[in-house]
Amino acid sequence: MKVLSASIFKVVAILTFFTGACNIDEKGEPPRLESLQQGIKVSSAIGYCASIVVAAHKGLPLPANVSRNQAPGLLNVRIDDQFPLPFNKGNGNITIASLWNENGGIMSILFTGGNAGIYGFFAVPVAEDTPGGPLKAVYADQDIIVGNGSDTILDLSSITSFFLNSRLERLENPATDDPFVAVKQNFWLLRIKMNGTADNVYDDEITINGGGQIAEVSDGSGGVIYHAMIDTRLNYQLCSRNPVSGYALSQNFKAGGESLIDLGNSLITFHSTCDGKAHVDLSTGKYLEYCNRDIRLGFD
Repeated sequence: MKVLSASIFKVVAILTFFTGACNIDEKGEPPRLESLQQGIKVSSAIGYCASIVVAAHKGLPLPANVSRNQAPGLLNVRIDDQFPLPFNKGNGNITIASLWNENGGIMSILFTGGNAGIYGFFAVPVAEDTPGGPLKAVYADQDIIVGNGSDTILDLSSITSFFLNSRLERLENPATDDPFVAVKQNFWLLRIKMNGTADNVYDDEITINGGGQIAEVSDGSGGVIYHAMIDTRLNYQLCSRNPVSGYALSQNFKAGGESLIDLGNSLITFHSTCDGKAHVDLSTGKYLEYCNRDIRLGFD
């Protein structure tokens, strides 16, 4: 039997109260998961890169698809069928520039090819939680470069010690276990266990807490879709089709942010069965009829 946190009980209570109370005629639609899918894809990509960067700075063996550039702190990563980017489709290349001190560092990431409109990330902080222990990384929506850009994000030569330390201070922000708080943050905290195999990133365990909207996702009725993830755990070697545990909340609000026009909410739980699905525990509004049903996550 699952043990739910107090915050998850709060979500269940709120959604249960509103279930059936909406005046929306179409209640048989499946929950819209595009925002949640983006959160999983981006978090997985950052966790993947963080593991490689820390291995490089510690002098550990690197995966076979990673090569060092002549410039200091610059890595090239080949993404193909043999070495996929977990939970992301398409082949291409990743270039990672990083800057390090005794407390950790920052990494900027540039994608070339096949990453659903995400061009890169700027100055994402990464550090070991304890010496030799799990890694921590954190990103916010303003760190994400969507669409076209330039490789200037890889030039870290003008980064000051003050800026580097201010980024590392982000890692001290506590994770919330309340999805209604997380969904408004536009802020995601990652914890990465490398499992002692620096040259195999696919057995890393990535735990995600946070939420918001990475790039605007909307539906035909004028809703804007947000997501939150609480203790959502990824392990690509165990399962490449779905997270293996944790919770998520998907919210669809009328475009423009009118707080009283709620088009639908869904509380979702992930399971260890590697079937490409998650379970919709509760739904409201236009997703009402999807209560207590499984839904495909689209990572197949």
